Amino acid sequence: MKILFRFLVTLCSLWPTVNCALADVPVFAREGGTRLLKDTVPDAVLVRQLQFESPSELNDWSTEKGSIEISPRHYKGGKASMLWKWEKGGMLRADHLRGLQEAGGVYPGGSPEFYEPAFYPEGRYGGLKMWLYQEKPQKGVLVFQVGSDPEAARKAPRYKFQVNLDFTGWRAVWVNLEEDARVASYSGSDTVKSIMAYVSGGPKEKGELFIDHLSLLTFISNKRHSDLQFVNRKREFRQADSYEILKPYRDYRESGIDGEAFDPEIVGTNAGIITERLEFLILGDSSGDWKERRSGIGKKMGAAIELGLSYYDKLHLRRDHGFVNGRPMFASRDEHPAENGLVFQEVAQKATFPLAMDYRLNGKAASEEKLVDVLDYFEDQGFAPGSAMGTVDHVIRLNAIANAIFLIRDELKTENKLDSRINMLLWHTRMGSILDIDYTRGENTDKVRGGALVKLITILLMENNASKSYLLNAFKEYMDYVIGFAPGYSDTIKPDYSVYHHRGTYLNSYGIQAVNTMAMIGWLLRDTPYALSDRSVSILKKLLVKHSQIAFGTDLHYGVSGRFPHQNSAIGRFLLPAYAFMALQGDETTDTALAERFNYLYRITDPAEITGILIPALTYSGTFGTLDLLVRLHRKTGDRENSPGNGNYTMPYSGLSVHRKDSAYAAVKGYNRYIWDFETGSSKGENSLGRYLSFGYLITVQGREEKGFEGAGISMNSGYHWAFLPGATTKALPMEKVFFQNRATKKYIEGYHRSFSRTAFANGLSQEGKNGMFAMEFRDDVGPDKEKTLFDDTFRARKSYFFIGDEIICLGSDICNKDERYHTVTTLFQYKQDARKLTYYNGESLGAGLPVNRTATDGYITDQNGIHYIVRNGGDVHIEQTALESLVRDGKIYKKVTVPSIKVYLDHGMSPAGGEYEYQIVLNTSKKALEPFVTHKSYKVLEKNREIHSIYHQKSGITAYAVFTPRSGLKKGPVMAVDTPTLMMFREPGEYAVLTVADPDIKLKPWNHNMSRMPDEIVNGTGEGSLLTITLKGTWYEAGTSPALKSLRHLGGNTVLEVFCKDGRSVDIPLKKREND
Repeated sequence: MKILFRFLVTLCSLWPTVNCALADVPVFAREGGTRLLKDTVPDAVLVRQLQFESPSELNDWSTEKGSIEISPRHYKGGKASMLWKWEKGGMLRADHLRGLQEAGGVYPGGSPEFYEPAFYPEGRYGGLKMWLYQEKPQKGVLVFQVGSDPEAARKAPRYKFQVNLDFTGWRAVWVNLEEDARVASYSGSDTVKSIMAYVSGGPKEKGELFIDHLSLLTFISNKRHSDLQFVNRKREFRQADSYEILKPYRDYRESGIDGEAFDPEIVGTNAGIITERLEFLILGDSSGDWKERRSGIGKKMGAAIELGLSYYDKLHLRRDHGFVNGRPMFASRDEHPAENGLVFQEVAQKATFPLAMDYRLNGKAASEEKLVDVLDYFEDQGFAPGSAMGTVDHVIRLNAIANAIFLIRDELKTENKLDSRINMLLWHTRMGSILDIDYTRGENTDKVRGGALVKLITILLMENNASKSYLLNAFKEYMDYVIGFAPGYSDTIKPDYSVYHHRGTYLNSYGIQAVNTMAMIGWLLRDTPYALSDRSVSILKKLLVKHSQIAFGTDLHYGVSGRFPHQNSAIGRFLLPAYAFMALQGDETTDTALAERFNYLYRITDPAEITGILIPALTYSGTFGTLDLLVRLHRKTGDRENSPGNGNYTMPYSGLSVHRKDSAYAAVKGYNRYIWDFETGSSKGENSLGRYLSFGYLITVQGREEKGFEGAGISMNSGYHWAFLPGATTKALPMEKVFFQNRATKKYIEGYHRSFSRTAFANGLSQEGKNGMFAMEFRDDVGPDKEKTLFDDTFRARKSYFFIGDEIICLGSDICNKDERYHTVTTLFQYKQDARKLTYYNGESLGAGLPVNRTATDGYITDQNGIHYIVRNGGDVHIEQTALESLVRDGKIYKKVTVPSIKVYLDHGMSPAGGEYEYQIVLNTSKKALEPFVTHKSYKVLEKNREIHSIYHQKSGITAYAVFTPRSGLKKGPVMAVDTPTLMMFREPGEYAVLTVADPDIKLKPWNHNMSRMPDEIVNGTGEGSLLTITLKGTWYEAGTSPALKSLRHLGGNTVLEVFCKDGRSVDIPLKKREND
């Protein structure tokens, strides 16, 4: 069979293995550009593909009236297509089309797709995909009929569908025969061998139609989309398809907004202001201020222009009788392109914007002419209004082409080519969706980071008319909507300023790029009638502050970084411009505190990091003008900086708690009923080692923030054992067992990741923003895998972390599983060994030599950063300073490395039943000052069992509780009873006492075992609140206002409080006893 998948490499090159002790770990040695894996998309999916390159390929076909021939005039594969010169009343026939019967057969079940693979059970999913071309539009329809033989196809077809002919250029038609074309009244043979087509309903007597790249498949993707040519009837496996495109286009066309009243002067003036600002962000001004940042953007733009010019030549464009031919292009999720085919979005990104910049920056008129050719070529290839190209799934990289059109808007208008480009953008931006916003749903972050600016550009390109006026106001409402708090598991911003994508927290990409887009648009619209609301501005500013607080420098906890744990810096790569956009009004500083926070981040970030969003790809943040703004804000702010400082922060929608104290930082991550465990990629090797990232992984570092985690010796992709994550309770698996290659299964439809626990308890509490705690009822409810190794449903633990000043008190209980092969451990710390920084046990150096292996029961260990770990109550401590054999990810390949490493862990043995631990981490403390902590505990453990973890900290007067199971008779501490699983901190003495309460259950609607095909009503279901009843010893009164306190009453000399909790928020309630009490 002819190779149909471009750049497909042989099976042996796809799946080599590491020839070492890690030999069971596959290495993804796929060459650049490989799109499909043979075991992911079986040969059986593609039955046959007809390219119509030679007359012999017409042997199956015949006509009644008219004629057919091979034509080089237009093509979607190779250099030719089938030209049908039809006549009214005639038909095109294939009486015995080889492969049609197989395409109409039963798919046996499996994962038939490479992109976003999912499991499909046995069923009929087959059909055909084809491309049609017309030089002139027709008013009729093209009708296809399929049957068991020629007579049945003509008179009693089993399948029938039609294609509207009102188009020019190429159009794709994807038909699942059973879903999209089945004749409801049909009864008869299951055999399908014949297909016929005829033109119906048009006034013309004859015409021409080109057909090419006809694929017969046993699986037609559910990602297919209806358009103006063909409306499918696909079965919706998801209740909401965020890429649906036909409905919003029709909504826009039928809206009647062009008849609305408007003020031409207001529209023209303010649209002009916004247009001028956007052009500045892209091109900058004559100042050259951007050079001061030394980001390398000048060279990068120059290289992009050179690549764009070179790439243009590779398109092989030529004009022939008014039409543009070139290499065929396909949609990004079309998995059966031609061998020489290109992807629309790839071409747009590599060619359009660089050509526009070469014209605008360098005055190269030839580049403008080439860009016009490319835009005509796009339209001819099917990237046109009304065309879904088969699928518009993930057609989100629109920034390059939109900004390119913006930059040559005047030239396009002169050539009468601007309107068609505006119509194309109106179609692909789904502009009609902003006319009737559904406020009960969240917006897909891809539509914001890849589409919001494009929507604004589209509106700005329009004439100053009623539609433009209406759309500008609608766009303002849309932006306020997407910035608002989104319900449930839907994308964008949550009440704690987490940002969601893929139904979970994603703090380093996706929605973070969307936040930067929101801030940029806020800057563009400021001081116009279309400016963001005060609420939107407030949300964005608070979000930016929060995200700087939870980072160590710019590094985030790896567990909130989705499938990109090695790209755990969001601020340097995506968010830095947002701080400037929100601190500025034009060129003037309007928020001094935010400007000073920006200035701190400006100093510690790598100037080159931000260039990734200064040339359009999926997202875009302006280019030279954006850097001009950053440099100018830095100048204005001078030496004034505002670093995050001390504090304790929780993000309940992320299962994250962060504690900062002086030069120390700690962050812990869990997962629960609503927050998934980890995300991995199935084919690119993304996060294949990350299963344990949310198992209570506590990252504790101390030192210079600007150096990040790597500066402290935590380098997870240069030699790290991912089974020994600090703070986490895990199995001490060998690396080949930690490695996981995702696969879709019948139960885990979209793969063995993004999975939930069955408990809601994995969250934190912050008291007055200073001290806090985190606790989780750990349950590995995923799976299990066949061996119950990496996924083990017998694995349980109760874990708590109390963050008080310079101390972290860590408790664990009820650790159990039934695995008799591997030890269960709780790791204290792990570093890549630095011979210049020694580790100490009980004050004595371990030295720099290898290997060192020690075991102990009690004592204290000081790590290479001066952080102390005091182990209590006979913990089985293992200290290993050895040459670690590990894996590192290099692109799509995992490679074996050996590095010097130091790790310290508590061993709970094999198959533990009721294992426990207790240790204390002491920060910012010299060895001499540590002595009192070693000789006298600074805290007392009140309870550590299956139901409750509680401590009393003497110096602070804090009593803290993680109540896993509510009890009416708490015997120790100031709290007597609580009726709900709760996190509590009670601090006294002082001017007043503070009771802080948090319900760790954010009370979203729970769904199944993982996020696969989550129903829309759950995705967008709002979280509920809860009323907690707490009884305190003694008689207490309110000492300040707390809106969440719903009632306080005294009963039998004690105090009963009812507290409303929602979204996992920590509620501080100031209390005081009266003197006469």
